[in-house]
Amino acid sequence: MDAARLRGVLFAGLMVCASAALAQPLPPSRPDPSPPAADHRSPDQLRKEVLERMRALRAWRIVEGLKLDEATSARLFPILARYDERELAIAGERHDILHELGPMTDAAHPDDARITAAINRLLANRAKQRALEDDRIKDLRKVLTPAQQAKLVMLLPRLEREFARWVHEVAGSHGHGDDEP
Repeated sequence: MDAARLRGVLFAGLMVCASAALAQPLPPSRPDPSPPAADHRSPDQLRKEVLERMRALRAWRIVEGLKLDEATSARLFPILARYDERELAIAGERHDILHELGPMTDAAHPDDARITAAINRLLANRAKQRALEDDRIKDLRKVLTPAQQAKLVMLLPRLEREFARWVHEVAGSHGHGDDEP
């Protein structure tokens, strides 16, 4: 793919990702005790910008890794964006459950029934995550060749790990590290 065509594909992917990110509200987040950045952006604005940048980088890495043409990219990125929003919602639920479990287990007299209910919700959340991943792969298979499918199922988890590591490193350097499993 020549450089001009690659830029066109990337631009199309970025526009789809950015529009999807802006079109959907982010799940409620825990309050951030830190003050807004020096440029007066709120934590939600910063979070949205980081998501957009990560999606743009993911788009670029997918286009490069799968050698996508413009038509395939135009069909692929809306699918990924749609699943991103669902994945964020599931991750928000998981985050809330895990942070609810901490104080329950640290209580002087833990309430076994409440802990069991929270663990059941966590297991249901994980089942939703796995089902979402399976559905995403099924939808992506409609757009990609078998070789591209194989490359993508190997690439996406690697990108997600890289992004998670990057986010944890940045959060850790600002004193907001998270101890979630």
